[in-house]
Amino acid sequence: MTSKLNFPRRIYRKLFLEYAKKFPRYKIKNSDQDQTFDEIGLSRADGLTKLNNILTQYFDENYNEKNGMYSEHLVMLSSISCINKPIKNILEIGTFDGKTALILSKLFEDANILTVDLPATDVDFESTYNRHNLLQDFVENRNKNLANKRIKFLEVNSVALANSEEKFDLIWIDGAHGYPVVSMDIINSYRLCSENGYVLVDDVWRNVDYSDKFYKSIAAHESLMALKSSKLINDFYLIPKRLGEEFNLPWTKKYVGFFQC
Repeated sequence: MTSKLNFPRRIYRKLFLEYAKKFPRYKIKNSDQDQTFDEIGLSRADGLTKLNNILTQYFDENYNEKNGMYSEHLVMLSSISCINKPIKNILEIGTFDGKTALILSKLFEDANILTVDLPATDVDFESTYNRHNLLQDFVENRNKNLANKRIKFLEVNSVALANSEEKFDLIWIDGAHGYPVVSMDIINSYRLCSENGYVLVDDVWRNVDYSDKFYKSIAAHESLMALKSSKLINDFYLIPKRLGEEFNLPWTKKYVGFFQC
C-alpha cells in the first residue's frame, strides 16, 4: 500500500481506472440491475423501451449513461410510468435545465408537474454547475424545456416546501446533495408524498473522501437511514446510478435512493 501513497491522487485514480477496464469487477451487469428493478416491482426492460421511444422522438437520441445528466433515474421514472398506477401529481426538486421535467411530462401524460429550483439571481444558483458564464443562455434553454401547460416552475429554495400541504404521487429529489438541504428535502418529501407514492433521491453516497453542500455528501444516505430506523418508512433501496466501471470505483460509486410512502 505504500506505493499507492507515493502517487498523487489524480495519477493513482487514472491508473486504477485503466486497471478496472481490463478487469471489470466494478462494472454492474445489466442482468443484476434488471433484478434490482424486479425487487422493487419495476421492469427495467419496459422502462428502457419507453424512455428510448421518448428520447428518440423529442431529442433524436437514445439513452446513454455517458450523456450529460442521464442516469438510471430516468429508467426508473420510465419504469414507474409503465405500471398500472395512476400518477397525477409530480414534484421535482432541482429543475436544472428542465430536461427531466420535460421527459416526465411525456412519460406521465395525465400528470401535473411542479418543479422547483433556486431563483436565477441566487448566488448558489449562479455559482454551481459552471452556470456563471452562460447564465442567460442556460435560463433561456431551461424555460423552453418548461414550456408546457402541465409543468409549473417555482423559483424558490426547496426548504420552503416545509410550508406546503400539497400531496404528490411521485417525487424526484435532485437539489443540493449535502447538509442541511438534502435532509430537509427528504423529510419534506416524506411528508408530502401521497399514500403508496414514490420518492427517488439522486446522488446517494455511502462513502465519501470529502464532503460539500452541493455535490458530494453522505447526508442523503444518513437521512434515509434515519427514516428507516424511526420506522417512518419500512425500507429503502439503493440502485446503482450508472453501470459502467468508471462510475462504480470506490470514489465514484453513487446510487439513486428509492422508497415508497
